[in-house]
Formats: sequence, C-alpha cells, structure tokens
Amino acid sequence: MSFGIIEVITLLLGMAGFGLAPNPKPATPDQALRYALPDPDFVAHIDAASLVPGNYKLLGQLADQPQIQASPEVQKLVREAIGEIEGARTIARFATGIDVTADITDATVFVQLVPQADPSFVVAVRGKFAPANLEKIASATGGAPTRVDSGLLVELGGRDTALGLTRDGVMLVGTPGLVRDRLGDGWRPPSHAAGTSLGPAADAIGDKPVFAVVMTLSQTARGELLGKLPPGGLAADLVTRHKLAALSVLHNGVTWTWIDGSKAGLDAMELVASGVIDVLRASQIAPRGVARIALGALDSYRGTSPELDDLLKHKAELMKIVDAYTGDGNFKVAIDKNPKTLRLGVRATGKTAGDVVPFGLVAPLAVIGYLTERAEATEAKTNAKAKPVIVEPERAPAARPPTGKPAKPPIAAPPAGKPPARPPTRP
Repeated sequence: MSFGIIEVITLLLGMAGFGLAPNPKPATPDQALRYALPDPDFVAHIDAASLVPGNYKLLGQLADQPQIQASPEVQKLVREAIGEIEGARTIARFATGIDVTADITDATVFVQLVPQADPSFVVAVRGKFAPANLEKIASATGGAPTRVDSGLLVELGGRDTALGLTRDGVMLVGTPGLVRDRLGDGWRPPSHAAGTSLGPAADAIGDKPVFAVVMTLSQTARGELLGKLPPGGLAADLVTRHKLAALSVLHNGVTWTWIDGSKAGLDAMELVASGVIDVLRASQIAPRGVARIALGALDSYRGTSPELDDLLKHKAELMKIVDAYTGDGNFKVAIDKNPKTLRLGVRATGKTAGDVVPFGLVAPLAVIGYLTERAEATEAKTNAKAKPVIVEPERAPAARPPTGKPAKPPIAAPPAGKPPARPPTRP
C-alpha cells in the first residue's frame, strides 16, 4: 500500500490519547538511590510505570479505533505491526520471565567516568523480579547464578558486566565489583543529604519526574570530557564552568537547574533560559498558526489535483490533530536566580507536559515512522516478486579475427551415389 498523508491523518487521530500516565506510587529518593554510587558524575532516572503500560495498552487497541477501522489498509498494517511487537515481547518473557511492558516500575542509572578506561556504572531497576528470573537469564547465557549473602549474582559479557538481584527484589546491572558489593548484607546506602554529591539527584527524584538527568562532574570527569571536546566553544565552556546541571520532565511540564562558576556565566545562562522559554511557547503556537494558514490557502487550489482535493475533504480532521497535539503557549514559568549561590532554577508547567513541550507527538511519530518503513519494505518485496524475469536470447559465437593468411577454398562434396574423384596420377 502507499503510505500517504491520509494514512498519517488516520493514525494521528487514532493515537491522540498517547502520553504520560500518572504513577500513584513513584519511587522516593530513598528507594531510587539505595544502590547508588556515592560520587556519580551522571545520574538518570526514568519512571517506566508512567510511560510504558498505558501507551502499550493504547497501542494494542489502536487497530480498533474508529478512525483506523475506517481505513482497512491502515488497520491491516497496524495489526501486523502489533503482532510483531507482541511476538518480541513474548520471546523476551519466555527467555527471562519478565514482561517488559508491565513488570518494570522504574530505573536509575549511576555513572562514574574513569581515566582512560570504561566508565564504572550501576543500573538499579525496580519492579516485579524473582530469583527464577535470574536463573533463566543465567541459563540463556550458559551460566548459573551464584549466592552473595542474601543476593544472587550472574556475570555476563565476558565478565565485563554483572547482573544481580538484591534481597529486596531490585535488579542491578553494572560493573561486576560494584554489583557484588551491593548484594552483600553489609551494604549501606550512601547519603543523599543536602550538600552531598547525591543531594541534587535526591531533589530531582523527589519532584516525582517521568524522566530526570543530573550531572555533577568531578575534576577527573571534567578532564576526561575536555580531552574529547574541541578547545573553546560552548560545550567546553559549559563543562569547565558548571557545578551542577539537572533537567526533569514532569507530568505537567519541565524544570531545570544550573549552578555556574561565575556571575557572568550565570547571567549568560539566564539569557539562554529565557530564549528556551520563548522557543517552547512558539513550538505550541506556531504549528497552529501555520496549519490554519495552510488550510485556508489550500482552498484556492481546489481541483488542481486529486490528492489535494482528498486532503481538503479532511480539513476538519486536520484541525482536530492540531488542537490535540499543540497548546496555546500560555503555560506558567518561574525563574529563580540566586547570584550568591550562582544557581538558576527554571520551572515551566501547564495542565500536562504536552502544554509545555509537544511530547504527545513523540510516540505517534515513532509509530508512523515504523509503519511507513514497514509499508515501503512490504511494497518493495511485492514488486520484486511481481517483476518478470527477462531471459536474453543466446548469442552466436563471435567470429575469430583474421590471421593474415589466405583462407583455404572449401572442398565441394561429391554428388550423391558417386565416389569422390581420385587425383590424376603421373605417367
């Protein structure tokens, strides 16, 4: 099938409900940071329960949406794609016993840069895990879990990475020595009080984000990054100046924090923040304006092409899409600048995160991209099968090039029934 603008409109209308769902029991800082590195350079946290289960359920119901049912070709393509995704989910569940769409609650990543070596890291994943899951994973890799006090440990990837299950059911993935330490009964969580390296991460996670990333570079990490960046320029300047950088996506907006190393740098970052807010407002208002101008102008070209006329028939649906995926730009903004601590805090909030940043388009566009690629691959495969095979006729052998010698005259065949004449003999 040809995957055109009408199919895109159909899918966007059917996927208008995709987005972020509230998590009634998000991770607390104590839970998320229990197995943290004490001095990480990077911390990232994702609330999988807000992202995956609800959107996966909507994806499974997509083919039954009235807009999708109205287009049998699109409905067929969606059902086939969902079947492939469900098949991969089933294989993963069979191999590990874990349902990736329902059994994972949240995950927190801790990374520490090491000079001229791979980073040390630990990923703490909370969810519904049991020793049987670790045993299945170990069996698939040709190993077996070993007991570390009350926890279980499996070494993976040539002993470069380890997988562990703690006594309280948290799955750990990371550098083997770090994972082993955290499985022992003597493990004690590092402090995340104010003023510690984990303090900013605790503040970010306490805000109940859907996603958060915090960067507090050590001098070692700063040197490692500067060695890989071209000298001068914005990136190197930010790495050199910054004391803290944090960004969080909330259910109702975004927030970020910056602590600079100089007053001039703080003023520059305030100017950057105000520009980002202007762009975020424009990203909501501009698409609405452009869509209305385009739809109004299209009427002047009615009748010039069947595709354009078909598009004009869906003018109402197009306006619904614009209204569903964009806001009016009137979200609230609070900027807190503290020259004494060189700290800049920015918070932009609306009724939903989509009122600030058009996150609602991320999942639909990803699905449309996947379906478009699949449709093109299917069409190419069908065309290849239907293409006739052309067999070229056999060519006569090429004549030999002349040798420069006179050719011998052909010998005439004797008449039928007569023997060939003998050459005359000498007397």
